Amino acid sequence: MEAAKKVDHSFFFSYLGLERQEDEAGAAVLNVKLVDSHLSETGKVAGGLFYTMLDAAMGTAVSETGGAFGVTTDLHVQILRNEASRLFVCKGYCSGIEGKNASGRGEIFDESGRLVASGMAAFKLLTAEAKQS
Repeated sequence: MEAAKKVDHSFFFSYLGLERQEDEAGAAVLNVKLVDSHLSETGKVAGGLFYTMLDAAMGTAVSETGGAFGVTTDLHVQILRNEASRLFVCKGYCSGIEGKNASGRGEIFDESGRLVASGMAAFKLLTAEAKQS
């Protein structure tokens, strides 16, 4: 299936400070520079930031590979480290597409290149026909 044009992201992603980087070997790549609003009361990175980054990167990879917008139907995230880092980089991949169902996997690394979180997700691809029904 022919890949769609690069997916534009929403105001929400801009609000969080997520930035799209050049794709890398089939991966949709996002980064974020850590700010105080990303931290919990204990000074650790709020888990929601990692969930959002993984969902966005995997969803982007699936949407661009599948040529249609993908809606998340299931998301699993493993947070390995949530210590503050100046920069986090998330790489999302399309693992497979079968009909309107797709799956993705992703990883987040800190500025030292250490793996801090990983995830996998299932998506439903919305085709033009599906949007009309």
